[in-house]
Amino acid sequence: MSAAPKKMSVGLGLGLLGGILAMAAVAYSWDGELDSITNVAFNLLMATMFFATAGAFASSAPVAGKTIAVLAGICVATVLVSMLFGSTFLWLQIILMVIAIANVAIAACPTVIRFGNSRLA
Repeated sequence: MSAAPKKMSVGLGLGLLGGILAMAAVAYSWDGELDSITNVAFNLLMATMFFATAGAFASSAPVAGKTIAVLAGICVATVLVSMLFGSTFLWLQIILMVIAIANVAIAACPTVIRFGNSRLA
């Protein structure tokens, strides 16, 4: 098994950054009332998907190459659903969408797919 491509480290960092920003959105969206649970849930879902994507980019994760792209695509979908429901600031959701799309672009690179597949053998 060869050394992990630098793109994997960038994807890992972007996933962690997106997860941290989504967790900050969770903290901001909770106002102590039961009505805020929908916003909290969508922000937690975004954070979970960003952290899952970051974990898939880890060099020791036993995840197939195309599965990384699927996880990153689901991350884009959760951010989009969160935007539709308006669970947090629009500018923060735009930043999270840019990070998620960058993760999809990184996950679709042939070197990342090849490296992901080599970890399974």
